[in-house]
Amino acid sequence: MPLPSLPICTAAPRPSLCRPSAPVAALLRRLLMLLCLLAGLAALQPAWAQETLALDYLAEPGSPGAQPLSLAAVRGLPESAWRQAPAGGASLGYSDKSYWFRARVLQRERTASQHLLEIAYPVLDHIELHLQVTPAGQPPSWRSDLVLGDKQAFERRPVQHANFVVPVDIPPGAELEVLARVTTSSAVQFPLLLWTPETFHPHAEDTNLLLGGYLGLMFGLLAYNLMLWATVRERSYLLYGLWVISIAGCITSLKGLSFQYLWPHATQWNDTAIVVLLALTGASGSAFAADFIRVANGPRWRRWAIHCTTAASLLVAAAALVLPYSVAIRTAISSSVVAIFILTVLALLRAREGYAPARIFLLAFGSVLLGGVLLALDKFGLVARSVFTENALQLGSAMEVLMISLGLASRLNEERELRVKAQVDALMTQQEARELLEARVNERTHALELANRRLAELSMTDGLTAIPNRRFLDQALEHLIGEAIGSKRSLSLALIDVDHFKQFNDTHGHLAGDQCLQVVALELQRQAHRTEDLVARFGGEEFCVVMPHAGPDGALTVAERMRQAVQALAVPTSVGAVGITVSIGVCSLVPRQPEDLALLLKATDEALYRAKRNGRNQVVMQLGGEAAMPATQANPALNAG
Repeated sequence: MPLPSLPICTAAPRPSLCRPSAPVAALLRRLLMLLCLLAGLAALQPAWAQETLALDYLAEPGSPGAQPLSLAAVRGLPESAWRQAPAGGASLGYSDKSYWFRARVLQRERTASQHLLEIAYPVLDHIELHLQVTPAGQPPSWRSDLVLGDKQAFERRPVQHANFVVPVDIPPGAELEVLARVTTSSAVQFPLLLWTPETFHPHAEDTNLLLGGYLGLMFGLLAYNLMLWATVRERSYLLYGLWVISIAGCITSLKGLSFQYLWPHATQWNDTAIVVLLALTGASGSAFAADFIRVANGPRWRRWAIHCTTAASLLVAAAALVLPYSVAIRTAISSSVVAIFILTVLALLRAREGYAPARIFLLAFGSVLLGGVLLALDKFGLVARSVFTENALQLGSAMEVLMISLGLASRLNEERELRVKAQVDALMTQQEARELLEARVNERTHALELANRRLAELSMTDGLTAIPNRRFLDQALEHLIGEAIGSKRSLSLALIDVDHFKQFNDTHGHLAGDQCLQVVALELQRQAHRTEDLVARFGGEEFCVVMPHAGPDGALTVAERMRQAVQALAVPTSVGAVGITVSIGVCSLVPRQPEDLALLLKATDEALYRAKRNGRNQVVMQLGGEAAMPATQANPALNAG
């Protein structure tokens, strides 16, 4: 079987990468960055566009660790021992065996002899490279001193590049034969490219621009989310930032950039870092997803699924420090694919429940799921290696961070709408409470309505009797005394004291005492027929009735009606129903100045004490500035004089 030829990559049109103009919206900048990523992928397309690749391979016979085949033994193998690799390079999954790869190319160009041979997979452990150049009509010359791989310090590479690049001189009309023995704990992949310097350097620049745009997007989002977290202290932004830095670090390690720029001498850590970062991507992604789609709002098993996924990823990250790389990376890839699948299922359930941000999350993580699955299939050798499988996770994660940013904005908008709705509901509740209060007091006057709007708060209501408290009463009196002065109309007060309340409380208990005060308060409100009359708790067992515009006769009539109504009551106790009575002091005057309020209160209080000293269960009337005089006693006829 004739050997296929490895194509020489000729100059290809370089894409025009647009730089976004400023100022533009943040979302537009991110979308343009994504377009830059796609343009960078297009720049790489000529290297992958060939239908066939000049590459054959064979697995070295024998068990791992056996004596390797010599170069002469490999060259002497029959053609049937070799298998042709698919387009895009060999992708053989994870294996403990060593593999030999073979390629030939005929130099047809007459003007150039300098070339660069690139092995475009930077995580291969050990590569023994043998090159044979056969000029036309001359004997071949071998070069077998090239040892490459990421188990050697980066500075030992012939060309300082993330991939393995070797200069080779191919005279016009000469044939190049490449034989390479590869032993690696990573996936066995061997994409082989031959460039001229004129095509390689633009290709390298476009590749760096692609990765730079990707890293710029990721680290920009990282800084943005960390600033938001530092400002609002919401852990979603911190978890999202951890996810971004983890997946960006994982991809840069897979692309060889971390080994080139961060740890060029840490050959052992270079493999371990890939596994650790991949596992941390699963852990931080699971924790962020649980918070973003509000998994805690659903059934308990969903929270357990997230906890198990996060714990499993962290366990893989810890195990990567001690496990062989070949075992750790397969475990990490498998756990990451399972984690992404679980998160996608949970997001689908939350979306079906009507949670809007879950739809964006579902679309975003769907792209990561697709990218992760394609990359896993590529590494396990289940699909042919291509530009899309190699960059699937990179492209999927870039799309994900853009869409999740929209999702975060959507969720913030939703939370803001919920806060607005809560405020509207609170206002409506307050309005209903005001309307209920106004219905109970039969639509008070406009002045009292304005006062109630200012004072209709819980602190203005007595907690035991559910009527206005002393604070409400004091403010209402200040308002009403001013109104009475302006209208030159009378203002009447009645102070009401429950007779022998201490004895009642001690005899029947505090619960019965509380019920007694509640019954009296309710009855006093029932007897205050006018909408402008105000019944409030004055303190202890005392109540106050304010009667605007009521003269002495009217105030006396209301007070006597209240005394008789209370006398007819019976309070249930542990020994049966017990009757109660009240003593009432009444005073009425036409105030001329605000200080008359103190005079009115004092006179009313004196009338109350006169009623109590006279034997209780009676009404005593005192006109403003005059001595108190008994108005009524128990059962006698009303005395208005």
